[in-house]
Amino acid sequence: MSRPGDVWEIEPGVAPKWTKSEHIPSRPPSKLPPPGNEHLSVALGQTIGNGRVGTVHPIKLYTHETDLPPLVVKVSRYKSSESIEKEAWCYEELEQVQGIAVPGCYGLFQVRVEEDMEVLTWTDPRYVKRQKFDPWGRPIEETGDPTLLSILVLERLGERMALRQPDYTAIKTDVYEVYNDLARLGMEHVDFRWSNLLSVLPDSDDASSVCPNHGHAHQWRIVDLDLARKTNCTAEYLELCYDSNLDRMFANLPMGRIIEPWD
Repeated sequence: MSRPGDVWEIEPGVAPKWTKSEHIPSRPPSKLPPPGNEHLSVALGQTIGNGRVGTVHPIKLYTHETDLPPLVVKVSRYKSSESIEKEAWCYEELEQVQGIAVPGCYGLFQVRVEEDMEVLTWTDPRYVKRQKFDPWGRPIEETGDPTLLSILVLERLGERMALRQPDYTAIKTDVYEVYNDLARLGMEHVDFRWSNLLSVLPDSDDASSVCPNHGHAHQWRIVDLDLARKTNCTAEYLELCYDSNLDRMFANLPMGRIIEPWD
């Protein structure tokens, strides 16, 4: 099950211009159908993402009764299930913009790892990182459950935006808008970086999903939500934060420079 993620609640009267309520707004009612009982048989492909809390793999579906888009799984690192649970919670909070501003999420699955089981992403030197760091380069101590494996099933996405392009105008407009979608729901991404923006697969069903806020389909998605936090800040305040980071990022991409949060 998902674990409530981080929140940032500004106390009443501290910054009234930038807060829309005294407390964190509640989650909008879900429009998803009741949970089903479908069984999937899948095969994992080669790693296409290797991050702080998990590895990402494309999956091939062998048995299923429902039409599904191309999918990936995010497999938790050793003692990192708590972070994956928090990320699942963020996707639940952002249900309105799944498949629009963030990837579509198809569920969180968990299993206890027994002594006779081996999880390659926990033991294989190609995937194991001796030390984890937060976006500002500070070490993270691994204190999570050492026997719990978490798998998050997500919409498969495309590539990161290319460097050294002469004109980013269209991309820039779209990326600003997907961050506006998060700001409207009071979500602060926190782990803001070039590598956490991925394009939509051109033949994906979600490539034509119309955004209710902007009236057209977005071609970019925000990923890696394990550090995201829900706030009682106004969309205007969050947009100011996002826009300042986006301005720095897009100013440096034509020169081939990637700006990280600690830069």
